[in-house]
Amino acid sequence: MTALLLVLLLALLPASAEERDVVDRIVAVVDDTPIAASRVAFESELRERIQAAPTPAGFGRLLTEAIDPLEAVIFEEILRNQPATRALGTPDEREARARLDGFEATFESTGAARVFLQRWGLQRADLLERFVDSVRLDTAVDLAISVDVTDEDLQTYYARNAERVFAGRPFEEVAAVVSRQVYALEFEEEYNAWRSRLRSRARKRYIGR
Repeated sequence: MTALLLVLLLALLPASAEERDVVDRIVAVVDDTPIAASRVAFESELRERIQAAPTPAGFGRLLTEAIDPLEAVIFEEILRNQPATRALGTPDEREARARLDGFEATFESTGAARVFLQRWGLQRADLLERFVDSVRLDTAVDLAISVDVTDEDLQTYYARNAERVFAGRPFEEVAAVVSRQVYALEFEEEYNAWRSRLRSRARKRYIGR
């Protein structure tokens, strides 16, 4: 009986580091931070559910980028380690709570949302903290990217798309739409260039590829 009890107790103990490594191997390292396969798997499922939400854009840029989950985790870790990001204070939780509520709304019931957390060994507070972090990282992106849209940029874009996009409507009628679209295009161009620079300068390596 004693021997059986000892076996049961050993089965309930946390796995050793060597055993965990077999199940949850390290797939990349950014600076001195190892990235485990389980972290990538969690981010993948998180992002899949966000894409199924009625308004995915409400979750911010970094959680909705069309990018491989491992690459997304690597870039977020790089961004998290930037001095400018570290200098940011804790953001207002209201936006993070809105993201948490929106995420939970993707489940058919509160019970299903609870099962998701239990499966990943998380509490609701842990998921809130993940969304707080996402708000902070999105803020770091917004502060890093500077876009200066000129009148010439607007007129050039309008002239190129006057018939195909705006059905010949006068510039004055569509100026606000033109401004938003030009800003979005230039922001993406600046963001992609900035993102590439951060990645190229970071110390990172893949394991097992």
